[in-house]
Amino acid sequence: MKAHFENLFHLVFPALCISCRFYEPLTNSKLCLSCINSLPFISTAEDSFAALEGKDFFPESIEYFHALFYYTKDGRVADMVHRIKYEGQFRIGRYLGQLIGKRIIQERKWSDFVIVPVPIHPKRRKIRGFNQAEEIAKGISIETKIPYQANYLHRIRHETSQTGKDKSERSAALHASFRYNKEYKKISKVMLVDDVITTGSTVKACSSELRANNTESIAVVTLCISI
Repeated sequence: MKAHFENLFHLVFPALCISCRFYEPLTNSKLCLSCINSLPFISTAEDSFAALEGKDFFPESIEYFHALFYYTKDGRVADMVHRIKYEGQFRIGRYLGQLIGKRIIQERKWSDFVIVPVPIHPKRRKIRGFNQAEEIAKGISIETKIPYQANYLHRIRHETSQTGKDKSERSAALHASFRYNKEYKKISKVMLVDDVITTGSTVKACSSELRANNTESIAVVTLCISI
């Protein structure tokens, strides 16, 4: 009966593409064909590394980097990120995490790696109800079977939004903001996951804390990177 009701509901109110919210998505996808062909996907890890040029986070400090999308302030990717973070549509983040997972699992092996999402402060989590980076990390873990540890890092300083701040302002605000959670055994290989990289200051601060606590190999994976 429940399945019959759900089929009837979707017949009357069909699911729409998570990007354009206009067309119906393709079978086994949440994106329509038009958006699949037009969204600013990044093809490879090499292209992702190239997008780090000019950021506060340098490629030589990590062994792997992959972003799913290029990010512009007024684009459709920005709209999806906004809905994930501020409209509570965290399932979009989980689905996009699965898309990332499909890509990274084809590029290399991930033996002994553990996925660690960039944390948000408990005050912000209480307001939002979830951590968007953690939802992306869950999607990656579902697709790749790489284990993840949601609380390996925690944020100890509650800052205002980093949006609109320049590189030096972000670096100053994020200095000493993240701490390794001593309740957990130290991890030597970490896949650090974030939602958006703008200047790179956040992942730089997290990576510094990981290095200070015996992490030998760091990969960074993000939903999108600004251009």
